[in-house]
Amino acid sequence: MEMTFQELIARLVATERDNLVSVIVYGSAIAAPGNAKKSDYQLAIVTRHLTAADLRHVRSAVEWWAGQGFTLPTFFTAAEFTASLDVFPIEFRQMKRAYRVLYGEDLLAAAEISMTNLRLETESELRGKLLRLRSLAIPASQSANDLTKLMTESIVSFVRYLRPMLELLGEEPPLGRLATVNQLGERLKLDASPLIRVLHLRDEPKDLLEIEAQDLFSSYLNCLTRIVEAVDKL
Repeated sequence: MEMTFQELIARLVATERDNLVSVIVYGSAIAAPGNAKKSDYQLAIVTRHLTAADLRHVRSAVEWWAGQGFTLPTFFTAAEFTASLDVFPIEFRQMKRAYRVLYGEDLLAAAEISMTNLRLETESELRGKLLRLRSLAIPASQSANDLTKLMTESIVSFVRYLRPMLELLGEEPPLGRLATVNQLGERLKLDASPLIRVLHLRDEPKDLLEIEAQDLFSSYLNCLTRIVEAVDKL
């Protein structure tokens, strides 16, 4: 992996030169490198300016990186990086949790993430996903399979925003989805079993009877509604 990082930096420096401010790799691969997959590495590239011409210049390096099987990087100017801390507090807190500077300045070291902004983004994301879930439930409720698919596909995005809820409650969120749901349920004194059952269905799919799917969705929706009500009061 070190050779890959070195090659990436060499290619970026060759094209960007003085424009390159920082290259940061972050994600679960940095937190737990033992069995990391390429999709577990996330990359942020920070430059002084970022015009259409700059994007064309960096294209060959980025195409090489993507050709190795990694996801496309996120680009910021240095000014945008600082200005985005209040807009994306969840994402930046995740970055700060496990990252490595491959080149240049450690912009995350001094980055301060407001808990107020963290709560606002968490509520916004959860509330928006809940509204979307209700709309999608109308066509999906025509069959047990469609309703089950809606639940198992939506659960991942909901759990992602349960982790910052735990942070807002003063707890360290676990990495695992089941552990996250269990911990939040205990902390809120909430029956999280519908979410747990949906997670199990996602990992071990099985056909549900119509009444089973409808009952599970009812409890799933109720549980998520109570969670959104809870984050509004934090």
